Amino acid sequence: MEFLVVVNSIVVLFILMGVGYVSFKTKIVDRSGAKGLSSFLVNITLPCLVITSMQIPINEEIFDKTMEILLIAGIYYLISFAFAFVVPRLLVKSDLERGVYSFMLVFSNLGFMGIPVSVAMFGQGAAFYASLFMLPFGLLVFSIGILMLRPDMGHYFDIKLFINPGIISSLLGLLLFFAGWTIPEPFYDVVETLGNLTTPLAMVVVGALLATMPFKEMFSDYHIYVMSAFRLIGIPLALFAVLAPFVSDPMILGIPVILAAMPVAANGVLLAEEYNVDSNAASKGVFISTLLCVATIPLIGLFLL
Repeated sequence: MEFLVVVNSIVVLFILMGVGYVSFKTKIVDRSGAKGLSSFLVNITLPCLVITSMQIPINEEIFDKTMEILLIAGIYYLISFAFAFVVPRLLVKSDLERGVYSFMLVFSNLGFMGIPVSVAMFGQGAAFYASLFMLPFGLLVFSIGILMLRPDMGHYFDIKLFINPGIISSLLGLLLFFAGWTIPEPFYDVVETLGNLTTPLAMVVVGALLATMPFKEMFSDYHIYVMSAFRLIGIPLALFAVLAPFVSDPMILGIPVILAAMPVAANGVLLAEEYNVDSNAASKGVFISTLLCVATIPLIGLFLL
């Protein structure tokens, strides 16, 4: 695997976080500005990214592989949910804190880092399968993900909870995918351009929120390191143990495992801001897990080869 691909992806993310950090410290962006930007990302650019990520050609020849990857993605989420149910209860006390940790264990940075790392390890054909693996992400992050962050919402059923831009875009994307329809230009260009803003702006928001806490606090929370160990090592190894006896194709086995080893998704910070829960913990989770993955992703890659 090209180690420099991992390093390059991580350096880009940290520079973007640094831009957000400096912007906050120099008062270019204040707390309300970061929250407004976060809301824009959650309701506009992230749904656009979900839709464009599902614009994947499908035909009868690759349909079986598609179903296999989606089944494996389902297994991955079941394993992640199991970790998310147990680990936070051992680390933190309040339901809202547990919700943030649960989210960080389940949802990882699949898009920005996952695809280039998969391609570096398995070749260009990996990009398609990595994209397929990401299909359930949008639907789950805007439904179960929100309930994880705000478990109190689960105490009463409100259909409005599930009518949000993220759910609508996920359902629309799945419809377009399985129907084999593509968005015509110039509309696709607009949706793609907005979607491409998500990762850089999300990391800027993470950096701005990190700037609201003392510098030492970014590194001093041992709970984040424990969570990161499960996120970066425990979950991918558990997925490998479950899949290895049944999946013989090294690419079909390896891509989901390496994607499972990605750091915490920045979406957790955006949704934590949007739903008024602990975005500081989410920001630290993104920061620390991204820092640590420079060592853990190559280790997982060597394990697979």
